Formats: sequence, structure tokens, C-alpha cells
Amino acid sequence: MTSQPSTGRIGLRMAVALAVVVLGAVACGSDDTTSTTAAASTTAIQAVDTSDPTTLPPTTAAPTTTPAPATTEPATTSPPPTTTTAPDTNSLADRSGCTPGTSGSLPDGEWYGYVVAAATDQLDFDLACWFTGDAAADAAAQDGEESPPPNDYYVRNNNAAIRTLPVAAGAEVSWLPNTGDPSTEDLVTYAEWLTGRAGRDYHPGVWLVIADGAIAEIQEQYVP
Repeated sequence: MTSQPSTGRIGLRMAVALAVVVLGAVACGSDDTTSTTAAASTTAIQAVDTSDPTTLPPTTAAPTTTPAPATTEPATTSPPPTTTTAPDTNSLADRSGCTPGTSGSLPDGEWYGYVVAAATDQLDFDLACWFTGDAAADAAAQDGEESPPPNDYYVRNNNAAIRTLPVAAGAEVSWLPNTGDPSTEDLVTYAEWLTGRAGRDYHPGVWLVIADGAIAEIQEQYVP
């Protein structure tokens, strides 16, 4: 008579078999986890291995800041000082004026001034400027003198040059023998005038009439 295995033994064998299966699965699972962990570690190490530049992570460059261009204030240029040119009042002098140039002679014309010395055939002459009317007021104001000037005339004599001028033969002089009194004006020869002026202390300014480069006439100027 064949005996049947008991239920208890069958159950024990199944439990043992199941335990073996579970242990095998656990072992397999443990191996897989170890391999995966090792691979991950290897990958992490390789990611930071600086000996291989191809494995370095991309770097992010810092943004470049372009400095703002320097602003330079434009140089300020001061305007040149304003200069005022004084009017040439000498050009307003009566008759031929008083700007004949710098030569020792005088061109033909009528020139005012003072006789410094006189001889029979020449005289030394100090040229001056004689102004009347508005020209006298302008010239006096420019010189810092009273303007309008008294008696409506003004004399400027700021040039020390002395000119030696020849006297023409037959030259005449309108002179004022009595201390400049215009009522005593007389027309005399140049020789008579030389004699007459030598005996008086009064020597007024004169106008010289120059013709052909020589003194043709002298006119003494009355002043109040």
C-alpha cells in the first residue's frame, strides 16, 4: 500500500522553495542596484574630471559691460575784447589839415603852425592842427579839454617835428603889428616882416601858403 505524503511536508517544501526564489530575487536585485549605483558614481566622477575638457560643463560668460563714452565739455572760447578805434580828428583840421606825412617838407597847400626861427631865405616851422566848429569840439573832447572850446576854435600841437622850409622870392606876409589886433593887419614883404617881428614880443601862430614847394605867403592868425 503506497503511502501519500502528508500535507505538512508539502507545505514545508513549498515554503522552502518560495524562500529560495525570494532570496535569489533579492540577490539579483542587490546586484542591479550596486551596478547602477557604481555606474552613477562613475558618471558623477567623470563629470567633474578636469583632465578631460570635453567632460567639463559649459560655462556661462559674465555679461560684457561696455563703458559709456566719456563726454568732454566743449572748450569755451571767450570772445576777443572789443576795441574801439578813436576817430582820426586830425583829418578834420581846417584848410589843408595837419597830416602831411613825415618828410621834412610840406606839400602845396595852407598849413597852420608856429615860426620857431626865421632867416632871409628860410624858416623853421612847427606844424599844428587848427580846428573850428564841430571839429574843434570833437578834437578838444578827445584831448580831454573843455568842449566845445572857448571862442569856437581849438589848437592841437602834439608833434615836436620841426620843418625847415624855403621862402620864395617875393613872398609876402599879412601881419598883426599891434599885439595881434586884427584891425591893424597889414600886408608887408617878407624882409619887412623879419624886421618888424624882431622888435616885438608877441608871435601869433601863422598860416603858410606853400606853392611849388616854397613859402609864397604867410598869414598871422588872430586869436581872441
